[in-house]
Amino acid sequence: MDAHCEVNVNWLPPLLEPIYRDRTVMTVPIIDVIDLNNFRYHSENHNGDYRGGFDWSLLYEKHKLTAQQEKSRKYKSEPYDSPTHAGGLLAIDRNFFLRLEAYDPGLLIWGGENMELSFKIWQCGGSIKWVPCSRVGHVYRKFLPYDFGQRKKGPLDLYNYKRVVETWFDPKHKEYFYTRVPLARFLDHGDISKQLSLKKRLRCKSFQWYMENVANDIIPDLPRNMHWGELRNLGTNSCMDSTLFGPPSLMKMMPCHGYGHTQLIRLNVEGQLAVTEYCIDGDQENITLVSCSSRVADGPWSYYESTHFLIHRPKKLCLVQQPATHRLFLRPCHKNNNYHKWIFQTLRPWW
Repeated sequence: MDAHCEVNVNWLPPLLEPIYRDRTVMTVPIIDVIDLNNFRYHSENHNGDYRGGFDWSLLYEKHKLTAQQEKSRKYKSEPYDSPTHAGGLLAIDRNFFLRLEAYDPGLLIWGGENMELSFKIWQCGGSIKWVPCSRVGHVYRKFLPYDFGQRKKGPLDLYNYKRVVETWFDPKHKEYFYTRVPLARFLDHGDISKQLSLKKRLRCKSFQWYMENVANDIIPDLPRNMHWGELRNLGTNSCMDSTLFGPPSLMKMMPCHGYGHTQLIRLNVEGQLAVTEYCIDGDQENITLVSCSSRVADGPWSYYESTHFLIHRPKKLCLVQQPATHRLFLRPCHKNNNYHKWIFQTLRPWW
């Protein structure tokens, strides 16, 4: 487990018991919180009713147990299946771990290793269980005090994610990843021939099987992008930016930097305007970052290349930047006003 942890009372026996019964099970304790300011230990999850998930960029997420999972448990203390794990705390039989050839040795430093092991375990004959009676506290940082640098040919974490995707995803699901992270298409992910050979030798199941049998409620299919890149206003030549804040927060206009990330805006065929894992919506007062609706077809936006208008269909109004304050809001469209006009400037790899 991570170094910045503190185990709770009787944490180990419940963690080992499922492995004793089945050597292909990997177990994960319920992760409590140790306050980074005063080191107080407290739990945000008393009943163990969350499990690990992910989005199509391989960002780790937590999800509530399904009603079916809840119904299948006679007691709240029972371990339960989880599609993924957070990465820092786990128990696994050594022989089973080595039969899977441990972690992909091509992964560098940090990022994606929890997804790689999760997919590998489930697709190659094992399972992952979260254990409510095993509690371990973990110190969560507010920010990373360092970065992991980058390879000569791209960001290091994205390199890791692409290795995982190219090894364990099926073609359809690879497209979801590249829809969500378009610049990853241009990244060299190195040699994965040994990982593909392992997958074949162990007769591992497909990612489609994993999605249908393990993670069938975790994440919806992702519509393809119609446009992606920097969303530039023709009046100010500045770019829409989420500035690293999550919902609910205002979208900003910032100088265009060409690196993507918080300025990589995507408009898909269903009308969802999105940045990172969030969607963009608005009214006549504000343009805000929101959680994306699971009803994908509810996307409200249409972009017209002939006029450069980005129109909010339900409100029948255009996205507009106010030139003096740089604020964003919705207003009636004016064809002669460049502050009402936008272009998607396609990004190219900057590495």
